[in-house]
Amino acid sequence: MIKDEKKLGSGQKAQTSIGEDLNQNEITKKILKITSDEDLVKKISKDKLDIEFINYLKKFKKIIFELNKHEEIYCKHILSNPLKVIKYLIFRFKFRQAGEKKVLLDYPPYLLIEPVSACNLRCPFCFQTDETFTVKGNMGVMKFDLFKKVVDEADELGVGAITLASRGEPTMNKKLDLMLEYLSQKENIFEIKLNTNATFLTEKLCHTILKTKVNQVVISADHYIKKDYERLRLNANFEEILANVDQFFQIRKNHYPNSITEIRISGVDNDKNLDRNKFKDFWIKRSDHVTAIFPIDRWNTYKNKKDENISDPCENLWDRMYVWYDGKVNPCDADYKSYLQFGNVSKDSIINVWKSNKIMNLRKQHTENLRNKNVPCDRCGVTFK
Repeated sequence: MIKDEKKLGSGQKAQTSIGEDLNQNEITKKILKITSDEDLVKKISKDKLDIEFINYLKKFKKIIFELNKHEEIYCKHILSNPLKVIKYLIFRFKFRQAGEKKVLLDYPPYLLIEPVSACNLRCPFCFQTDETFTVKGNMGVMKFDLFKKVVDEADELGVGAITLASRGEPTMNKKLDLMLEYLSQKENIFEIKLNTNATFLTEKLCHTILKTKVNQVVISADHYIKKDYERLRLNANFEEILANVDQFFQIRKNHYPNSITEIRISGVDNDKNLDRNKFKDFWIKRSDHVTAIFPIDRWNTYKNKKDENISDPCENLWDRMYVWYDGKVNPCDADYKSYLQFGNVSKDSIINVWKSNKIMNLRKQHTENLRNKNVPCDRCGVTFK
């Protein structure tokens, strides 16, 4: 029996943990001890959101927000360093406030960097099935020098999290190992996440991921039955994927027993009839965390019917920034053909792009109930109300 389902995000159709109990009492007790050291608290408290987090913790003896399963897993890995835990949780609080309260931070709290825009699979719910997207001009691989520029700026700004993924399959970039190694050297980036379909999850890459202490590897897998899996992950071989995931799980178990790397299986319940109990039972044997999401009506986004009533501001405009392989910057990947592009970090800085006139105007329109004046915001399936 599924005990509970907790969302990992705030959208109506966010990824949801299957059958997980959450308990943050141990984490709370650990970080509460820090609040008695006033000198240390002063060093941590740099702005009003830092102070709000600390004061709430001191007054109510609990964390100001409920942790999701991913946050709980990561915090428990770093409990021996309570200062790092509290800094991480402050970052997560700011990330939430940015999206939910439309707080514009001086920098994007979260970056999604695209190592490559192409993919080897053709999942029916993905924009890779749009033949007007998978053409020359949209397909490409990020150059390592551009990647270093973006990461260096992100580290200096204090961007808290970077995910390597977006429109394509990141493991198709032959320099992914160098990217992970470079990222792992940065002190101000708390989370490094890698999304993959696991088709190229080689033994060598498994070791690189674990050595560089990637916080989370999210493996896209939508079923536990071969014929349904291969129907939904078109061009994938179920047995080969399973062997790759099992190998990754065993390498971590045998060679990196204290690894902080969380292995999460993430599924799209495309047919809206997935047996989530069986789905979890199958995949949890080779992972730490299993989630699922209902499909979002956004592929092909641009052909969706315009929704005249859509008005809720999109949180993505405040809490994240997407960087395509060529440096173009976008507020989301529902707009995978970049109608809403608001800069290019190969020619400008993250900070300048983050507050460019185009994105500032788009944020203003969203807060003034004018979301439906922009394509594809006016027909996007990502909603928050």
